[in-house]
Amino acid sequence: MKKSNPLNNHSLLIALVLLALVAGYPRTLFAGQQLTPIKQPVDPALPSPKAKAMVEAVNQRARELGLIAVSDDPDQEAFVRRRLDAQLREDFEKLYLINVERITKQSSAPSLDFKTLSDSTADLKARATRIKYSVPLLQVVDKGEKVRYEENPDHLASMLPELSRLISSFLGSPVFRLNSPNDAALRLKASRDLDCIIRLSDTINKIAKRSTKIAASK
Repeated sequence: MKKSNPLNNHSLLIALVLLALVAGYPRTLFAGQQLTPIKQPVDPALPSPKAKAMVEAVNQRARELGLIAVSDDPDQEAFVRRRLDAQLREDFEKLYLINVERITKQSSAPSLDFKTLSDSTADLKARATRIKYSVPLLQVVDKGEKVRYEENPDHLASMLPELSRLISSFLGSPVFRLNSPNDAALRLKASRDLDCIIRLSDTINKIAKRSTKIAASK
């Protein structure tokens, strides 16, 4: 018969004690502390199917009209195009979301939140301007008279529904459908809507900023 080794027994006893202590930690040492769950990263600009279709439509129509030049480096052109398309999808989506979640709600709110209006219209102007200069299909010669908006706070109640209408009209343009017809007039209309979005957003932004300063000084 083999004799038990006292050293092995002693090591086993130490291991059991340590295991018991570790098992007891969550109920003792860490009691009352909450572990922060690890959240999976979320892409804030996941493209919706509609925004993706709009980008594909303007790109295809621009190619048909010869508005997009072919690069000597196809790989570099594809890389740049992917970056531009991703930004364009985000801009289309943000125009829609800002309109639905902020402009429309402010239009019917009992009192206006000038900080929200200031931030929202600044974002709208920046994104609409980027769309204007990054989409060849919308770069058309417009000899018509430009719409001007007066910086009058008394007109703000009517400006918000007009801005919402312009955004809806622009995003709903047939130009963004692949089966669009000979679309010179449609391109001009979409371009005008976009220009008005930029101008009206800027006007509302200035009124909102000025109103915020007046309210803070009282």
